[in-house]
Amino acid sequence: MKRNFSLLGVVASVGCILLCVMFLFWNPYSRIQAGMDTVLILLIMLIFPAFLGIITSFLRNRILMYIVFAWSLPYCLYLSVASIPSIWNLFSVVLILYLVSAIKMSHQYPKLN
Repeated sequence: MKRNFSLLGVVASVGCILLCVMFLFWNPYSRIQAGMDTVLILLIMLIFPAFLGIITSFLRNRILMYIVFAWSLPYCLYLSVASIPSIWNLFSVVLILYLVSAIKMSHQYPKLN
């Protein structure tokens, strides 16, 4: 059975959204609520690209998936190494899945892009 979408891209995007929601509203490391500026930054720099990543996975567009990876790289990387060990280290897994998804799309669907 051939899939018409990149499963890794969807998993990475959904994982990123879940981690962001957990960071903002159910952070196990802080009792302080996230401010509106933090919500806005995560919305623009991580959640919006994650939604774009879901769409990109269904479109199988490797260029857009590389853009999603590059867009998310600074903040995912910061969150993944800011506190070791913590649950936020999973942001590095999200980055790896974005990159593997883009590379896999490049090899799997070269004529579509």
